[in-house]
Amino acid sequence: MSYGTTARWSIATTTAILVLAGACGLADDSDAVPETAAPQAAGAEPGVVDIVAQDLIFIAPDTISPGWTTFRFTNAAPMIHFAVVERMPEGIGAAEQQELVAPIFQEGLDLLVEGDVDAAMARFGALPPWFGEIAFLGGPGFTSPGEVSEATVYLEPGTYLLECYVKTDGIFHSYNPNPEMYGMVHEFAVVGSDTGTPEPTASMHLTISSENGIVMEGAARPGEHTIGVHFEDQTVHENFVGHDVHLVRLTADVDLTELERWMDWSQPDGLNSPAPAHFLGGLNEMPAGTTGYFTVVLDPGEYAWIAEVPAAREKAMLIPFTVEGG
Repeated sequence: MSYGTTARWSIATTTAILVLAGACGLADDSDAVPETAAPQAAGAEPGVVDIVAQDLIFIAPDTISPGWTTFRFTNAAPMIHFAVVERMPEGIGAAEQQELVAPIFQEGLDLLVEGDVDAAMARFGALPPWFGEIAFLGGPGFTSPGEVSEATVYLEPGTYLLECYVKTDGIFHSYNPNPEMYGMVHEFAVVGSDTGTPEPTASMHLTISSENGIVMEGAARPGEHTIGVHFEDQTVHENFVGHDVHLVRLTADVDLTELERWMDWSQPDGLNSPAPAHFLGGLNEMPAGTTGYFTVVLDPGEYAWIAEVPAAREKAMLIPFTVEGG
């Protein structure tokens, strides 16, 4: 099964590998934060890969098997994180990302913040030719501190990265200004035989497209759900990213205008920790014609689906909804 390649001008590929010890200050946007647990060894539970976000580090296996793969993501850090899955071109890995991509996106962002759009676009134009060959294949969406989220996608053999490009103090988590250290990116290899894990069965269905936005099939009911997300198309939005789906719990103090603006990384405060709402996971961008899954527990209350795009409401990609009790 092949998802193909999605070209994306995005910081979702801005960097390299494992440890960012001191590039960003820690922000406290957390509820209770669980104790850090070591990720489950690859193969201990077929088709399931545990990831832990600890401060600004991913703790995850270096090797997993191909097939339908559920990434179980525990955010044990005091700030919001996510883990986009990126299949890299042959011969390209974390080291190349760190050297040739991460600095460009941070420098481009800094220029945008200064208001020099032309200079920023020129800087982004220096990205290596292989940048457009990266395939973005979902992975756990925005997950607030203390939450565990799950996302399931199909992976073929190859070299992959997990990446978080939330910002703290205006610095991407996936970038480290110390050239001898890496940002919040973890490289892993998919090798060996297919696990044979079956494709999930969805209890709720969403479709997302540039024409119709996010469309939910039927009413949302309380309980645990595996949500199938079908990407009818994929496009590059004004902030150079493709559309995706994230779940937000709405409370009286959540300002939808502020939330919408926060989802656009190209804004000075966009994706800057702390987040303006509580996120429960979701599914990062995937190519047109593909389907991925994520698992959530819906309690009665107010929620919203939202994509990481500018003007999400105008594009029908910020959709509030109610889960009725009973």
